[in-house]
Amino acid sequence: MTFQMGKQLVKGGGKAEEAPSVRFLRSAQICRTRDLKQLLTFSDLIKDVGDLIHALQKERGASAGFLGSSGAQFCDGLHQRILESRISESAVRNRLDHIDEQLDRMSSGARFYTRVALCFKAMDAIDETRQQIAAFALAPQDAVKIFTDTISSLLAVIFEAADIAADPTISQAMVALVNFIQGKEFAGQERATGSAGFSRGHFETAELRRLRHLLSAQNQAFQVFAQFADPANAAAFEALTKSEDSIQLERMRNVAFTGGQFGDLESISGEVWYEQATRRMDVMMQIENQLTVDLRRVCQARLAEASTNANLPSEQPNLGATASMAVLVRDADPALNDIGQDGGVGLYSLGSGVQPKLMRSILDVVQAQSRRLHDVSNELESARNALTERKVVERAKALLMSTRQLSEPDAYALMRKTAMNQHKRLFEVAEAILSMADILKTSGE
Repeated sequence: MTFQMGKQLVKGGGKAEEAPSVRFLRSAQICRTRDLKQLLTFSDLIKDVGDLIHALQKERGASAGFLGSSGAQFCDGLHQRILESRISESAVRNRLDHIDEQLDRMSSGARFYTRVALCFKAMDAIDETRQQIAAFALAPQDAVKIFTDTISSLLAVIFEAADIAADPTISQAMVALVNFIQGKEFAGQERATGSAGFSRGHFETAELRRLRHLLSAQNQAFQVFAQFADPANAAAFEALTKSEDSIQLERMRNVAFTGGQFGDLESISGEVWYEQATRRMDVMMQIENQLTVDLRRVCQARLAEASTNANLPSEQPNLGATASMAVLVRDADPALNDIGQDGGVGLYSLGSGVQPKLMRSILDVVQAQSRRLHDVSNELESARNALTERKVVERAKALLMSTRQLSEPDAYALMRKTAMNQHKRLFEVAEAILSMADILKTSGE
């Protein structure tokens, strides 16, 4: 005979068995404990990867300035930046070499290990990029793109950690951290783009457009960070935005926007811009480190709680400890939570009794932010193509001026008229002119 006794099943007076509700709650706690241990491992990885990203961001900016000035600026500083990057890279490699030994039955294992493989591939290629920079075999925008792609591969490793952050407090800390890291990366790209322009002595139109885009992207990422960050970290960033370093950087931005295209940069060198932007980003790194420390502290506290609950006697399961989890919700009213994403995003706990309107997982939001990084990379590629085409047009114009004895306006007008008559782009006409360079030079003689 089988009958119910409290939370146990007793069969015919034999040995008591654990009730299914207790057994499965215990299993849930065991899984939760495993996930929290993985998050602790990730928090250590995030610290090392964050240090490498910070070093590569500095090297990217110095490389852009070095190339933009044709080696006249940043020479000594670039060597130091490379050394710092290599030290941080060694730490990340050591961490990743053993990461698979610390992660057991990871839910997003295939994605994560693919990200790690791509990360190693990007790190393996960076020394070749350094050699090309030393030989002036890369344009500044090309070097910036290579570093940005490498940093993106490192960021992708961090993003995967968010996939197992189910606890509401951890979810909130993770969203704040990820968005802050992304905002800092946009600031790093701004530093590199500005270093190239100020070092060259003028800005291309595409570079100024990119600076505006990066500034907007920073603001959006930092708005999300401010919404989810704890008061202390939010206040630290707010203080940074009002600091003298930020005020001076804003002044330099305005100089670039108003006079950069005409070479009116008020004697601001690439090194001055770089140092000013770096002081701001170094403070950002301090905030990022604190966010990582806070994330680890929360994970440790939740792990201790989960381990205790997993070992509770079977007749005393802690139901509340297993019922709470967090998701992100999209509010239908953008005015309630305007952070630059469709519909806004807010944090919702299943234990709060509030019904969400449209749920999104934390990974959805992180991946949306990742796509924004990809969009910025595409913008960089467009800028690079525009600069390349402009150089071809300038070379073709110079060829016409020297072989046909034309003034610059007349040479440009001839090319433009030819393009209109033949229904071709100006770039295509310029390429055709350059392909006939030998013939034009001979006829000109």
